[in-house]
Amino acid sequence: MKHINQQTDSLHLGRRRNFRKLLLVALCAFPGPLVVAQPITTGVHRQQLKGHLTEEMIKAPLEGRIPPTTEMTLTVGLVIRNSAELIETSSQISDPKSPSYRKYLTPEQFADRFGATPADYQSVVEWAKSNNLTVTTHRNRFVVNVEGSVADIEPALGVHLNNHLRGDGTVFFAPDAEPSLALPVPVEHIGGLDNFMVPTNAGGSGSGGTYQGTDFRNAYAPQMTLTGSGQKIGIFMLDGFAQSDINGYAKQTGQSFLRVQIVPAKTVLTPGLEGTLDIEASLSMAPAAQVVAFVGSPTTILTNMTDREDISQFSSSWFWYNGTTTDVNLMLQLGTQGQSFFQATGDSGAYIVGVFPKYVSGSLDCRQFPSITMVGGTDLNMTGSGTSYGSIETAWVNSGGGIEASVPIPPEQLWIAGVNGASSSNRNVPDVSAMANDINIFFKGASTNVGGTSVATPLWAGFMALVNELAASAGAPSIGYANPAFYATTVTGDYDANFHDVVTGCNPDKTGNSYCAGTGYDLVTGLGSPKNTLIYTLSGVHAFPLYCQGPLTTTTGTTYFKWASQGADAASPGPGECAWANRAPNGVEMSSNVIAGSLNKVANLAAGKFAEIGVYRDLTNLVVTQIVGLVTPPFSSSSTLP
Repeated sequence: MKHINQQTDSLHLGRRRNFRKLLLVALCAFPGPLVVAQPITTGVHRQQLKGHLTEEMIKAPLEGRIPPTTEMTLTVGLVIRNSAELIETSSQISDPKSPSYRKYLTPEQFADRFGATPADYQSVVEWAKSNNLTVTTHRNRFVVNVEGSVADIEPALGVHLNNHLRGDGTVFFAPDAEPSLALPVPVEHIGGLDNFMVPTNAGGSGSGGTYQGTDFRNAYAPQMTLTGSGQKIGIFMLDGFAQSDINGYAKQTGQSFLRVQIVPAKTVLTPGLEGTLDIEASLSMAPAAQVVAFVGSPTTILTNMTDREDISQFSSSWFWYNGTTTDVNLMLQLGTQGQSFFQATGDSGAYIVGVFPKYVSGSLDCRQFPSITMVGGTDLNMTGSGTSYGSIETAWVNSGGGIEASVPIPPEQLWIAGVNGASSSNRNVPDVSAMANDINIFFKGASTNVGGTSVATPLWAGFMALVNELAASAGAPSIGYANPAFYATTVTGDYDANFHDVVTGCNPDKTGNSYCAGTGYDLVTGLGSPKNTLIYTLSGVHAFPLYCQGPLTTTTGTTYFKWASQGADAASPGPGECAWANRAPNGVEMSSNVIAGSLNKVANLAAGKFAEIGVYRDLTNLVVTQIVGLVTPPFSSSSTLP
């Protein structure tokens, strides 16, 4: 039997607003009349659906019927209950000022509040089985996957499925009418009935790669022993990978990785450049994490992700342009469950003003979805052949960014409205960024040079795995939708301590206009790239012991302790130094007038682990001072920061 791999869905959306949080975008109804076939099954009241056909599909030249033995997989998305409450719940859970902050739902709790009733959900299952369709259920009780032959799908949905020609001569399939079904439970959308708009990856592959493996950790998480242990990273994958390439990358970079898991299990994949680099980039940042590759159609992938609350971070370097209300609700569900989702902005430069989304047919671009963090790209010149961050990070010329004219501004971005051209009324892109140029991976048995936001995005997912590893070690919840916490640093005075502010470089659009990086937020690199301090800020973990490598010596007659060695720059500690538990690298945490009394009697400190210690950092003399709270020996052995 022939099998069609579903990759896209289609549905026009009505505008949905919420006065506290904007979390989705509305699109107008499709123009022109639709050709409606007579239902194949008659005599039964049928629920009529809308939004599955566009004028372009209808007018496309007909190539013929899809063979009746062709197997297809569809997603039945039900109408969500309490949709306004879902938007508000997702908003409150991600708001640091809310009493519901990070009080996440399980998939079952989500189902009880927003999914179908158990009886209604079972009715959908029985309807599918009565039409000879194989059923896969999900914990959220608002999506059902069904699989069957075209011969069974057509009468079940009252359509004929045909092949047509696109304008470029390629073939797509679509129904000849809007689907209908003999089911009283309200259905929002049937996904997988067409593949008119094919997803694409962020692109950006090129020559000149120089960075790989531990270079990324040296840049953004220097001197951290966190490795992503106990964490899982979910990859949104529409192509594939070969485990042999992942093993080859591990050998090439001197690392060791767990074997990649695939959902659905035992799916046969064709190796793809995008899937390969997504896995290798995420593991470069979090080498001990378990990567899980989710494959299938976009809606199926998102649905399977919501079933896995054991995965706290996801990465997508793919764009799909006909997202549905079902997809939007699945994204909201991920947010309510404490799962971060990082989405690439694209590698075609700035978004053209007033044009985003740039795709036809009233389609919903996935970059308009709620509860996602948009990742742009930078060009980083590291020092010491990738051993440290360096001092020059500029905006990558091809980084996607700009203003989503169709998406109202989310509340957390009001803090940066007007900064470097950021809109005060619409969604600004990106949120954050990371290196996207001169990257080396292992693909099809050989080293390959690539670049793009396709690299920056999984790097951020790997970085979040480090954050969640630290949070888990202290019994704290995962980070979830992180944008409110990211933007909060701009008003708490913690921005410079948490982000590398990228201030140079521009990304022109196709008309010659550009956005340029500047101090603070900008429409090329967002807030910038991460510092290791952000791991502590996001996790909220400050009570772990302070570690010192090597003895600290006093200057004669004073309470000062000199650095054993200095880091790459004045803001980062080097080996043999101490840093305060609340900051890494430590800033000026305590003023000099705190140093008084018996503190000047503190003796030299041997290497060890201390439960409470504060440091004052003199940026001129590069000294620290032991302040309070030595733990009674015995101390633990010398170690670096977590």
